Amino acid sequence: MTIFLDWALYYASIGWHVFPIAPGQKVPITKHGVKDATVDPERIKAWWHQWPNANIAVACGTISGIYVVDVDVPADGTTSGLISLEEFPPLPETVRQDTPRGGFHAFFVTTTPPKNKNAFRPGIDIRGDGYYVVLAPSIHPNGGRYVWTPGHAPGEVPFAEYPDYMRPATRAPGAAQQAYVPPPLCQPADSDVLRRASLYLPECEAAVQGQAGHDKLFWAAGTMVHGFGLSDGQAYDILAREYNPRCVPPWDLSVPADAKDFRRKITEARKNPPRDKPPLWLLNDPGYATVDTSSFDKGLQEMLANQAADEPEPEPGPEPEELPFLCQPSGLLGEICSWINATSIRQQPFLTLACALTFLGALFGRKIKDQSDTRTNLYCVGIAPSSAGKTRIMNQIRRLCEAAGCLELLGGDDIASDSAIEERMAREPATLFLWDEIGLLLSHIKSGVSKHNAKVVSLLMKLYSASGASYKGREYAEQERQRTIIQPCCCIFGTSTPERFTEGLTQEQLQDGWLSRCLVFSAMDVPPKQRGRWETDIPERLVEQVRAWYKREIPPADLPKFIMPPEGIVGAPSYPIPNQLIVPTADEADRMLIAFDAESEGYGAKYPRLACLWAKTEELARRIALINAAGDSFDTPIVTLANADFAIRLVRYLLLDFSRLIVPEIVICDVDARKRRLLKIIEQHGKNGCLKRTVTRASQWVNKRQRDDMLADMIEAGEIVLEIAGKQHNTHRYWTAEHFRTYLLEQSQCQNPNP
Repeated sequence: MTIFLDWALYYASIGWHVFPIAPGQKVPITKHGVKDATVDPERIKAWWHQWPNANIAVACGTISGIYVVDVDVPADGTTSGLISLEEFPPLPETVRQDTPRGGFHAFFVTTTPPKNKNAFRPGIDIRGDGYYVVLAPSIHPNGGRYVWTPGHAPGEVPFAEYPDYMRPATRAPGAAQQAYVPPPLCQPADSDVLRRASLYLPECEAAVQGQAGHDKLFWAAGTMVHGFGLSDGQAYDILAREYNPRCVPPWDLSVPADAKDFRRKITEARKNPPRDKPPLWLLNDPGYATVDTSSFDKGLQEMLANQAADEPEPEPGPEPEELPFLCQPSGLLGEICSWINATSIRQQPFLTLACALTFLGALFGRKIKDQSDTRTNLYCVGIAPSSAGKTRIMNQIRRLCEAAGCLELLGGDDIASDSAIEERMAREPATLFLWDEIGLLLSHIKSGVSKHNAKVVSLLMKLYSASGASYKGREYAEQERQRTIIQPCCCIFGTSTPERFTEGLTQEQLQDGWLSRCLVFSAMDVPPKQRGRWETDIPERLVEQVRAWYKREIPPADLPKFIMPPEGIVGAPSYPIPNQLIVPTADEADRMLIAFDAESEGYGAKYPRLACLWAKTEELARRIALINAAGDSFDTPIVTLANADFAIRLVRYLLLDFSRLIVPEIVICDVDARKRRLLKIIEQHGKNGCLKRTVTRASQWVNKRQRDDMLADMIEAGEIVLEIAGKQHNTHRYWTAEHFRTYLLEQSQCQNPNP
């Protein structure tokens, strides 16, 4: 027996329900994760004989009788839970283990369970029913080991009663939770409020990396939205212009991930008003009382007044809390993800999920369908920075195919033409294409570099829709060149960097249905390397399951087995018709999927620009639910409520994430792309403005007439502002609208320093 099994049996003997976690990970191995937790020694022995190096987790809450205060020391430099603990009395002495990053888990008992809470305070989580924690002597992803605090292991010290001051706030039964909404500002006072907020900002400590920088931005955002009652848009504007430049380093707001992180702090601040401050406490502070704004430039007054009036309602974004759930699917899908993540030097669990879904889509292709004839073909794209671990995921899928004897599932790594794809699908109607740098293909299509590539997207759209029917290729004079593909199952997992991917997208693709067929998985961070992730054997159980599905043959139905060639054509091929196992959908799961379709239609009606993107959500969710269900049960798969719930939450998350991150970056045409390049040149010069000769020198990729026309369009649209000065009125200086407001504010303060 291994040390892990010894400890797992010991924990079970004291009544703790345990279950196995992937070696060196925090991800469950078993099908239902924490729901599989048990004290049965035989089941525990079976688990650890199968996975001898598996980590150990305990199910918290009523089942084991323990509730945990999880104090973390984040590796990303955000606030340590040890610092957050300083606002409370010392924790009672109790059973406790030390975690490898310098934090700890404190175990308590109680008859009045606390509510689960992620981020109860920065770096502190509360774990109860439905949650779990990893136990000693498990190995952390960073290579460190969980250990019991000396003298505080179970049996060495009694369990303390759960402290009341560590309980998350609860609301009265039946009472609706009321989010604080600041009162609307009077329009005439807008400029005054913004001016006073600007005067206050220097009192907010700048964010410095490694010194609780995220918390300092969080506080600054809170003063803007709760102290002065600014809208999220106004708070973002003033923080980006006046607070961010003081930070070390500042957030790069031209990078989508940084901009999203910056905005998220404002959203979090909105949801968490300070407990010790009344609403609008700074608005009523005599130190920032009304000031005379009569010397402000009239143009500035109009801009400030129009900003709030024209500010659109922000489109909802995905809930970050969904990601841990989505990255831990059940069944065969979950086992593939766990294995790849456990052997990855840079872990990308979200991209791993995308690749595993498309692999199973091809594996199950032409073998299963649901009652509505839904098939399993999927197009997924993984977006991440360069060297972020994308290639490793595809290589592991190739290894799995090799071990299971199903390399024929995989198509070529590069695309020669649409004709080549047709030829491949005619030979192997169920195919998975693993394409690195799919963004480059899209860029070539957009630019017209290759006439062959230009037809690829059109072909892929046709193959996607023909999964339950027959696809007829292009017509040739020679009959033998005609390609017929019966029920094609074309699956794609492509990877790209964010910049390359958005460069290749067009507004037409957003409207013509191509992007509504694609699921885009974004992972904008480069995770740290996990040392010791050496190549290991693929779990035999995983290989056997994949091999069984690959070799599975569905008995033919009482239908013709072949499509025969027309009479009189000698030598023309006949085409076998595959039969499918029909996977039923539980009634409650079907109702949930239908409700999701109605939700998607409502979203499309509210945001018409994105209506096409949400048009196929039910179909996508049914495909994912079908794949998940088949992976849950080989013999009698059924789409359960859990399968439908997982699929819906995944599709919803992906489309909300795509709408917020990618859609704003899609340009209408080449002229729009060039305007954005000009805008970035001007933005770099900030509040000082950018001289026209500087713009000219930096934009030699466009001629003078085109440049002047685009600058004139941007001025008319209010994106930039032009000031003409000099004795001969020959000095042209450009600002973005945001930087011009800052410039005018400073000019006004210089002219009227003591209002």
